[in-house]
Amino acid sequence: MDEAVRDLVVGCYNKAVSAAYFSVRLAAESKLRGLKTKKDDKIANALARLLSRSMGKEASERVKYEYLSLFEARKLADHRPYSFEREDAERLVRRAKKLLRIIHST
Repeated sequence: MDEAVRDLVVGCYNKAVSAAYFSVRLAAESKLRGLKTKKDDKIANALARLLSRSMGKEASERVKYEYLSLFEARKLADHRPYSFEREDAERLVRRAKKLLRIIHST
């Protein structure tokens, strides 16, 4: 996440979005030891199942939605001719930080 914050500071907004996503993904993968897939929808589903034990189904589904929306933003940042504005990148980094807190608290 530190890289995402540094990218925000220097104005590399697409890089910030991508780095924020990957910090969340790595945290999710570390919690989901033994996961045999690299597909984001499968990771999101497994994360929601894990979190539902402590957060309940509704809250874990929101986390799943947030993870997948961060993934969609990362695809825009890395694979499309799209440039994030500062405000949007900052909002996505804040959301990623929130997801990290949730993942690390389980």
